[in-house]
Amino acid sequence: MERVYLEPLGIAGAPEPYSHAIRCGNTIYIAGQVAFDESNRVVGVGDARKQAERVWHNIRLAVEAAGGKVTDIVKITVFLKDIRHAGDEIAVRGALFKKGRYPICTQVQVANLGLPDLLMEVDAIAVLE
Repeated sequence: MERVYLEPLGIAGAPEPYSHAIRCGNTIYIAGQVAFDESNRVVGVGDARKQAERVWHNIRLAVEAAGGKVTDIVKITVFLKDIRHAGDEIAVRGALFKKGRYPICTQVQVANLGLPDLLMEVDAIAVLE
């Protein structure tokens, strides 16, 4: 199956050797997205809600670059620096999907996320309809 490696517009280039998204047939694999703006600066330092909004903004850009939409996402993994930030991420995610049409989710607290100011990271898998 052909793989299409994507570097979506609006997401800063990967600072390490990885792709932000890869499309394989109708499936899109999206690398863990954090609250980086297009210049790799952290958005919403100390504000979990603002970081969740930016994370989901970046996920939307990645899935759209592959020809999909956010509602095509079927599986996510949420990594939280502090589990008390779960509600902020859940609120942002909940507004993106119709009730009862949410992606499968695994949510975990982790010791660290690469930079001290990052509060969460979310990776995703989407299947195009």
